[in-house]
Amino acid sequence: MNMTDCLPTTRQHAQTPTAPTPLFSRFSDLASVGFSIDWGIASFLVISHCLVLVLTPLAYVVAPAGLWKVMLSWTLLHALIAAIATTAYSHRLIAHRAAKDIRLPTHIVFLGLQLFALQGSVRRWSAQHVIHHAVDKTGQHHLDPYSTTWFDTGWRNFLWSHMLTYFFNHPPSREFDAAMNAKMHPAIIWQDKHYLPLLILANFALPIALGIGLAGWLGGFCMLVASSAGYVLAHHNTWTVNSVTHLWGFKKGLISSAKNNYIWLGPLGEGNHHADHHDHPKDFRNGFGWSGWVLDPTRYVILSLRALGLVKGLNRASRWQEAHIITRRKVRDTQAKSQSVVWQRWEEKLALLGDEWLAAAQTWDQFKLEKIQLSQQIRQAGADRMAAARERMGDTQEDFMRDLQ
Repeated sequence: MNMTDCLPTTRQHAQTPTAPTPLFSRFSDLASVGFSIDWGIASFLVISHCLVLVLTPLAYVVAPAGLWKVMLSWTLLHALIAAIATTAYSHRLIAHRAAKDIRLPTHIVFLGLQLFALQGSVRRWSAQHVIHHAVDKTGQHHLDPYSTTWFDTGWRNFLWSHMLTYFFNHPPSREFDAAMNAKMHPAIIWQDKHYLPLLILANFALPIALGIGLAGWLGGFCMLVASSAGYVLAHHNTWTVNSVTHLWGFKKGLISSAKNNYIWLGPLGEGNHHADHHDHPKDFRNGFGWSGWVLDPTRYVILSLRALGLVKGLNRASRWQEAHIITRRKVRDTQAKSQSVVWQRWEEKLALLGDEWLAAAQTWDQFKLEKIQLSQQIRQAGADRMAAARERMGDTQEDFMRDLQ
């Protein structure tokens, strides 16, 4: 069964974005539309999380003197590098083409740093994100790889968008194939083809070699655990953007029901991007106004790259576009408030009509009961009259017979 055969594709109205109708009730429903468990990735994610939870305390206990500082620094640096590479490069520069010209050194450096995120190649990551944004325009939310609207319960939507989506092979689609085959820099294609050995080198071989050099085989074990903790943190850093900041927040966008969420700053600004970003995704910034200046470290990473001549021609919304988007939002919100007042009045009228209807229904029920009782009384009276008539006729016959005798 093809997914598009059984799922709605209705375009959402651009002015009043709302969460689409849920598609599934249980995770097991996914199998009916072509999803299957990716046992390789699912096993790796489960095992890596369990090992990090169990082995991290042990590694810090058995670590040679002073190595714990190196371990902690490596874990935090690993997570930070992964966040920068994901937000600045995979997300804004590649998926959204926030710069017209990206120089070769930028590609080489960030393609190397992106390996520490352990979230798939840049090519695959950006293709999935392109599909995620295309849903805003097409309304085909069944294609969104980390949708927060597929299920009819909040906790299922959270688990799916945050993590479980990566446990499954998704059904093939023309849209994803087109995004994967879009024109990209040869360096990105090369990283995609050699992704597995490169990621093993960056996340396993490198920390083990460093640990062995510092403190022997025990040091290698400790640094491997530190590296694993780093990419697990990097995973949840990105996944939180896909889940938390799409489920909870405020200021809905014009073409998307995604929301802003100022609380989660771990993804270097991505937690505060959804309304503005979904309305103007090619902007190299995460949002308009003061929040984009204060809460977007990735903006300054990209501006630094421009200052060094490593990227050129940054895309950003013009002042007119910003004002236009913000004005349309305010008009929409005002209309919503006005409609809510009108609806409240209608609710009051409906409540009054409901009371009147209930009273009328009770009166009607009472009338039917009285009608039934009256009918029973009439039938009983008729039966009594018939019995009395038969009794009188019997008496008359007896008198007549006596007279004849």
